[in-house]
Amino acid sequence: MSAVSLAFLGLGGLSLLLLLASLRFRHLGRLGHLGHLGRFSHRLRLPGRRRSQGLSLPVTSGFLGGFGFGGAIAIEVTHRSGPTALLVGAVAGVVVGVPLAWAAGRFVAAVAGMHTDATPESAGVVGAIGVVISEIPVGGLGQVRLSYAGQPMKFNARADGPLALGVQVLVIGVPTPTSVLVTPLQAVLNLEEGS
Repeated sequence: MSAVSLAFLGLGGLSLLLLLASLRFRHLGRLGHLGHLGRFSHRLRLPGRRRSQGLSLPVTSGFLGGFGFGGAIAIEVTHRSGPTALLVGAVAGVVVGVPLAWAAGRFVAAVAGMHTDATPESAGVVGAIGVVISEIPVGGLGQVRLSYAGQPMKFNARADGPLALGVQVLVIGVPTPTSVLVTPLQAVLNLEEGS
């Protein structure tokens, strides 16, 4: 393996270190503060943004990885040496690095712009059906288990009357983030049948 191939492999290895650094140290995610690179990069149109504030580390590491590893592979496949190896490696590196940088930018933009569910709020449990897991006395607190944001959770519960262990209940109010007002589900179903 020639020294030129090793240099290209070194660039590829550096790209992996940059990528690991960007994953570990999130505040290093932008390179826009690097002097001339920052002044040039504000003119770049990276995917998902109208104007970039700088080159992201994943885009930079994608380019360097493609440039380094692609160049080293091209040199070894063509069996070149000297200045010809450098030229072949650089051309192949750009051909591989640019699409890889673009793909990394698209991937980062897609992940950053991914829609997520709204943050659950305690008011969202109104209308939920649960079961009494600790008896609810008259005027006192008991506990119910509800499915909240897809997870079974325990809430302190109050009711108008006493409720025994195992009774299915419907949440009709949320006085505090950790407590609910409940009514027996059977009573609600009986009212609906009578209507």
